[in-house]
Order: sequence, then C-alpha cells, then structure tokens
Amino acid sequence: MKDHGTAAAAAGGAPTRPENFMQSPNSAPPDSAPPNSAPPGTIVVFGATGYTGRLVTAALVAAGHRPVLAGRAGPRVAALAAGHDGLPTAVADAGDAAALRRLLHAGDVLVSTVGPFDQLGRPAVAAAAAAGAHYVDCSGEGAFLRHVFADVGPRAAAVGCALLPGAGFEFVPGNLAGALALHQAGGAARRLDVGYLVTGPTGMSSGTRATLLAALGDGVLALRGGRLVQRPLAREARTFSTPADRAVDAGRAALRARRAVLWSGGEAITLPRLAPALTDVATYFGGGGGARAAQALSFPLAGLRRLPPTRAALGALARAARSTSGRGPDAPSRARAGVRVIACARDGAGRELATVALAGHDPYTFTGRIMAWMAGHLAAGTVRHVGALGPVEAFGVDDLERALQTAGLHRLT
Repeated sequence: MKDHGTAAAAAGGAPTRPENFMQSPNSAPPDSAPPNSAPPGTIVVFGATGYTGRLVTAALVAAGHRPVLAGRAGPRVAALAAGHDGLPTAVADAGDAAALRRLLHAGDVLVSTVGPFDQLGRPAVAAAAAAGAHYVDCSGEGAFLRHVFADVGPRAAAVGCALLPGAGFEFVPGNLAGALALHQAGGAARRLDVGYLVTGPTGMSSGTRATLLAALGDGVLALRGGRLVQRPLAREARTFSTPADRAVDAGRAALRARRAVLWSGGEAITLPRLAPALTDVATYFGGGGGARAAQALSFPLAGLRRLPPTRAALGALARAARSTSGRGPDAPSRARAGVRVIACARDGAGRELATVALAGHDPYTFTGRIMAWMAGHLAAGTVRHVGALGPVEAFGVDDLERALQTAGLHRLT
C-alpha cells in the first residue's frame, strides 16, 4: 500500500496525514482458526419488523438462513416470525444495550436496521463489539459512520470481529465502483466523486426520511485536502455521465448527463483506506431533477439549522418519520425505479482518469439482498479482516462485484 504523504508529495501537493481510522487495518483475527473451521454464528436481525428489516429477513430466509428476529414490539416480531415458518425471536429496544448484549455471542452477526443510527444505533454496534460479534447495518449518517470507524472499530479489532456500517444501497455500490475506478486510474488518482442517480417512482421509506432529516440538521462528510470535513447537505453539485453517454452528439450527451448534489456517504471514509493518496472524495445524489433547487436551499438552511427552533422542528419531523416505521414503496413501485452509481477518478489537476458505472433497479430490494449476503459470509467465518471495514476491504473486488450482480446491480461496459 502506498504511503499517503509520499504519494501526495509526488503529485505536487503537500503531504497530508489521514486520520488513523482512515487507514486500512489489513489484519486478520488474532489467534484465529482457519476459515470455516468453526460452526456458523447466529444471525440476529435487529429491527426486523421495519421496512428494511423485513427485506433483509426475506433475503436471509431465501438464502437458507434461519435468523433470530429481534425488535421492540414483541407481537409484531412474533407475527413476522410466524410468516417465515416460525423463526426464533427476541424482544430488545434500541436504548437497552444490556438486552442487545445478551442476544449475542462471539462469532454471531448482528444486522441492525434501526435508525436514524446516530440517535438510535450506537448501543447496537457497541453491544456487538463487546460480545465479539460481527455487525452489519444500513446507516447513512456521516457522524455515525465516523463513530463506528474511529471509536468502535479499534475495540472490534482487539476482540477479532468485523463491523460493516453503511452496507446497503448506500454505500456498497459506491465503494465498489470507486475501487474499480481507482484500479483503472492507477496511482495518479487524487480526487474521486461518486454519484447515486435514481430515476422513476422510487418513493422513500420512513427510515430513509428520518435519516435525510438528520442530515439536514447535521450536514454530511467529505474528504477535502486529505481531511474529513463537514459540509452542508446539497451545498455542492456535480454532473455525472458515463463514457457511453458522452459517445454521442453533444445535444444528446447533455440530456444524458445527470446533476447531483452533495450527500451523506461512507465513501469519504472507506475509499481513502484503499488508496491513501486520495485527497478529495465526496458522495452525491440526484438523477430525478431538483438538484439546482436543493443546492440553492442549502444556503439558507445552513444558517437556519443552527437555530434552536429549526433543530427542534427537524427533530420533531424525524420522530414523526420514526413513528411510521415499516412503511415504504411497494414492490411494483420499487421495480419501476432505475439506478446508476457512477464513480469518477481524477488526477490532481482535475483531469478525468477513469469512470466506472453500475446500473440496476430497486435500491431497497438490493439493500436487503446485499446485507443478507454479507451477514451470511460473516456468520460462516469467511471474512478474515477485523475492525471497522469498507465492503471491498472485507470481501475483495471480485467477490463483491459478483454479489452485486446477484443482488441486482451490474457494471456498464
């Protein structure tokens, strides 16, 4: 792995030192047995009755697993379990770390879908690390991702378990597309932009809505000049297109380009761990129109969100979203959605070096399938790295790309 400071100096910039948690541990469990020598761990789906929790449960069952379903509402958990041939159940609340800890043993896997994660997710990831259990979630808040990598990751590494936050549609495709673009770009890449472009009547789950409201209040993370910084949601904008989009006449190419605004993402943390010479990484979301309006609104919102009444209003809206837990777009609506995830690597002067695009449909079903795939591999003991990890770190590019194809996303050529 290249030295970050040396690579930056070679590119003509000042050497920068990444935060410790942004350096890949590249380690295996201490005193660990060979892969597959131990019996599979138990998979526990926490928040199983929520919208994403139900999708993860269905994908796990379809893959032949019998997870423990856990949630705060016992009757709802029991009803869901009965619909899956009597799966085992447990009652646990997001605020009760001790109850979560009692569910887990070393080598088990906790799949958490209870968000917003910066408000409700910390006890779950702490319980997993304390038990030596692996952990997967679908978080989207930058502050929570930073907490997992910086604070909980070292504890997990010490006891030999792996933590995979942000392991759904956001941000697994961006991590893979970014890694593929970096490979194509070689060592010259210094900037990487990742765009999530969604078209069609996707709708939004109650959990996604609550996470978005949290980002409005707290901002998002981006890597700028080799340092993680917090930026207002939607403050920056980029236009994304693929080489195939641009291989047409100028008028049609302009129509195919999609504008996206700065968004919460895990790529600013996970991709520099793969390529320490990166100095600038950011995640964007768009594709359906409204990007210019969102960017314009980010300026007054940045000031308003500091005011107590605004923060109180955002908190009330987030609580209202959580109170409708379990709601989201139905299967026909999800099937009509189209998604593209585009990663563009550039050199220090801004010249494009490589662009990789993934395409598919239905980001929510994808999330359920990819989280189930990850949980299955963690339970089987096939992941040899420990601590807080990005998807490519945990599974490698080839296996991860095959998993994404099965889950519904393929690379555009």
